[in-house]
Amino acid sequence: MDFLNSIFQKTLVGLDIGVSGIKAVELGFGKKTSLISYNRISLPWDSVTPEGTIKDDAAVVSALKKLFSAKSFSTRDVSVGLFGNSVLTKPISMPTMSRKDMEEQIYWEAEQYIPFNVEECSIDFAVVGNTVQKVVAGAESSVEVLLVAVKNDYIQSFTNVIERAGLRPTIIDYQAFALGNSFEFNYSRELAELNPGETDLIVDFGAGSTKLSFVSKENTVFTTKVSACGSGYSQLISERLGESFEQGEVLKLAEPESPLVSPIIQDYNAYLVSEIQKNTDVYFSQSGDRSLRKIFYCGGASKTPGLISLLSERYPEQVENLDPLKNLFVNRTKSNQRMLDDFSCLGTVALGLALRKSGDGK
Repeated sequence: MDFLNSIFQKTLVGLDIGVSGIKAVELGFGKKTSLISYNRISLPWDSVTPEGTIKDDAAVVSALKKLFSAKSFSTRDVSVGLFGNSVLTKPISMPTMSRKDMEEQIYWEAEQYIPFNVEECSIDFAVVGNTVQKVVAGAESSVEVLLVAVKNDYIQSFTNVIERAGLRPTIIDYQAFALGNSFEFNYSRELAELNPGETDLIVDFGAGSTKLSFVSKENTVFTTKVSACGSGYSQLISERLGESFEQGEVLKLAEPESPLVSPIIQDYNAYLVSEIQKNTDVYFSQSGDRSLRKIFYCGGASKTPGLISLLSERYPEQVENLDPLKNLFVNRTKSNQRMLDDFSCLGTVALGLALRKSGDGK
């Protein structure tokens, strides 16, 4: 898209609604993509479940209204990311055909792979690579496709809450794709130089789950999650010390290096890293000639003492922080360092959502 078109494109606020809180990002599009505004607000625990369900509508609506009441955003049009058990992704292979024919065929393909009623879902897909499938009569060309299915009632529940807060949900995206979008934006030059088969893993250490996205160049080729996550530390602390979950959360944040808490955190670090390693090994054992190049990490739980150092021990010289500011222009005179530090850790998904523009479609 040329410069004149891009400056007239309607921008959106990227809205990442998660288990622990809501992150919102607005960008400016010109000669350089710039950070206009970033803000975050916490949610009462269990307002949004790790399975992606909004359990306390009123709490989320109230938080959204408060987030936008500061008037730091120029629009109420938002791009929101979905996650959880009502979203299913599945890598499949399809015969090579036109995009139009694939759009018609994908619903028939989806019936074979998703446990939901196709008529009750929104179906989308992304072509992630080419392959050649050998058959008895010779060889026929096929393409690798990442199938995505989302329950319509789940989409509606999210949009209803957003609209009750006075916002306009213009684009509905998938959080894992938003993560990949942010990654591609910031690392496009590096990705362009990759050899065929080289694959990066993005690990988003969240409060309710740890999300894994396998990215080959600019394509998200596979996504999964593990239940070990930021809240798991708090749960284990509360169980071992006989405290409430809330007190376990306090101890995790306030006294992570204390003699009582530190061993529990290190035990959970080992469990979390082993879960990442197990899922990574399974993926590459089933992925032909693909190989792991780097692991990029983000998310609030990545700040847990000892976690990244342990991950780096398992994957020497392959672990790197995913920097959402790498290719983003920031006016340092108008941005405080605390906000930028928070954005660097927590704003990656919201950035990927904000990079979408009105007109992209749901």
